[in-house]
Amino acid sequence: MSKTKKHMKKSISALLLGIFTLPILLLSCQKEDSSDVNQEKVYTEYELFYNQNTDKTVAIIRLRFGSPTGTLLEATSPAECTFNGDVLPYNALYSGHAKEYAGQITTGTFVYTNTEGISYTNTPPTMTTLSQPTTFDTIVKSQANTYTWVGSSLTSSERVNLFVGTWTWGQDALFFAFGNGANNIVMGTNQLAGLAEGSSTVYVDRINEVALSQATPEGGVIRTRYRPTNIQVQVVP
Repeated sequence: MSKTKKHMKKSISALLLGIFTLPILLLSCQKEDSSDVNQEKVYTEYELFYNQNTDKTVAIIRLRFGSPTGTLLEATSPAECTFNGDVLPYNALYSGHAKEYAGQITTGTFVYTNTEGISYTNTPPTMTTLSQPTTFDTIVKSQANTYTWVGSSLTSSERVNLFVGTWTWGQDALFFAFGNGANNIVMGTNQLAGLAEGSSTVYVDRINEVALSQATPEGGVIRTRYRPTNIQVQVVP
C-alpha cells in the first residue's frame, strides 16, 4: 500500500472512530467549565458504546448547556463524572467525559455529580447485538438495495444507523431504521447516487435510547450502542 493510501486510511479511520456519535469537529472544540453555568440548565447524555472492531467499550457522559445541542461542558471540581466508580476524564475525541475498557461491557452505573454536590445515578438500557449479513457484498447505485441485519427486530426505543464510507471524500451515504418491528433498511437511489464506485466500508450501529431515571431539571437521555465488525462492499453503477 502506498504512503498516500496509508495516510488516507488513517485519516478515514480517525474520522469514523466515533461516526454517528461525535459532533462536528469545530463544535466539539467549543466547551465551557460546568462551574460557569446554572447547574439546573445542564443537559446530560450517557452512553455505553461497544465496538466489535476494536473489542473495546467506551463509557461516556456528555454535559451540555441548556439543550441536547447546547455548548459542551467540562465537569470542573467539585463536579465529577464516573462509571462503575471510575472517574471519567474529559476526552475531546468523544466530546465528553470518557473511559475505554477492554472487551464488551453491557451494563454498569453512571453517576454525574454537579458543582453543588447533587448526584444523578443512571443505568443504561439493554445492549442488543446484531451482525452484518454475509451475503451483502454489492451495492447497485441504479436501484434500491435492501440491507437486512442478522439479529432481532427493533423495539420501540431502538434504531439502527448504517453508514457507507467510500475512499472519495464527501461521496458517502447514511441510512436509518426506526420503530418497533423493523429488521432492515431500504437504501434509496437518491442517497445511493452520491456514492463513489468501487470498494466501500459499511458501518452499522444498533442504538437503544431511553429517558433517564434520575435527570437534572434540564433532562437528558441514556443509551447503549453496539457496533459489529465492519464489512467491505463493492459499489457498482
